[in-house]
Amino acid sequence: MCKLSEEIYRDGLHDRARADLKHLMESTGWSLVKAMQVLRIPPEEQDRCREELERFEPVKDSFRGNPGDLSEENRILRELMDVVPIGCYILRPDRTVLYWNPAAEHILGFSAAEMQGKRCVDMPLGCSFTNSDCIEGAYCPAMIACATGRSKSLEMFMRHKNGKDILIRNTLAPLKGADGKVEKLISFFVPLTDVDYDQGLIRAIYETATRDPLTCLPGRKFMEVCLDESMEIYRRTGQPFAVLFTDVNNFHDINNTYGHSVGDDILRRLGIALRKYGRKADKFCRWGGDEFVGLLHLKTLDDIRGAARRFLKIANNCELIEDGQTVVCRASIGITAVRKEDTIESLVSRADRYMYLAKKRTGSQIVTDFDV
Repeated sequence: MCKLSEEIYRDGLHDRARADLKHLMESTGWSLVKAMQVLRIPPEEQDRCREELERFEPVKDSFRGNPGDLSEENRILRELMDVVPIGCYILRPDRTVLYWNPAAEHILGFSAAEMQGKRCVDMPLGCSFTNSDCIEGAYCPAMIACATGRSKSLEMFMRHKNGKDILIRNTLAPLKGADGKVEKLISFFVPLTDVDYDQGLIRAIYETATRDPLTCLPGRKFMEVCLDESMEIYRRTGQPFAVLFTDVNNFHDINNTYGHSVGDDILRRLGIALRKYGRKADKFCRWGGDEFVGLLHLKTLDDIRGAARRFLKIANNCELIEDGQTVVCRASIGITAVRKEDTIESLVSRADRYMYLAKKRTGSQIVTDFDV
């Protein structure tokens, strides 16, 4: 038991211990109950601590930036939000964060100290719809809940402190005062990649929401989910997989010479070719611009050789006729298998590096682990 907690409930709550307890609550935004738990005050002594503290000054609402008497309802709500495994935060109508619970810290990586007292729109939360469009202004679910006085729920992305977008289910509910006006907004959110959710459904959401209309391939967020899942399986079972990274050589020059319609046609054909030469279990996405990424399922690492032979037809050439002229283009491809020390970032980066090595080749424009 820490010294402060001994002083708090031994012979009453003297001035210094009371001040220390108040400071702990104010500096962390914790409720009295959580502060007492952190100080390891035994449950049988906690009621006396509260009584002693309230003899001198009523316990204040620990939502930062909103001092005021803590009602029984708010106290129970706050103590519940401190311990539930669901992300919770409370906003003012101007979207200033009053409270940010431990689960929100865990899910998004931002501490309560970083969030409380700041407007959520001023923080790098990267809120976006499932189609990757930014959530702004009147489309913000908090603004909708505030304006309508009704709860608003949606699937959306929020950005972790490490820069990774997290798919969540977010529900914003208005808290009204006695006059019926919205005084606060409370959010409850959960990551949809939690084990409690069906992974096939999550992939389907990403695939549909991020589908590129030009190539009919899903987008980058879908692939990131698939890579995360494959990496988890690899670490658990040792089942290998590989990443393919490709783009069109001199794509910028093709666009400038023949026009964007020809460039679009080339990207469309490349997307079709990837699906044609990939196996049923393989997944492909348009990573961005003229870049494509594939997730190749392997039985053994030697399967990369077979994959390289299949995709060689894509790398060698692609021809189309434009205004009587034959437009010939090539794609460079890098393929690498997962390694024990890999992260998703290092794996994709290595496949990207192999692709650039392939661009420098005069023959086959595919580079794999066996070529380096």
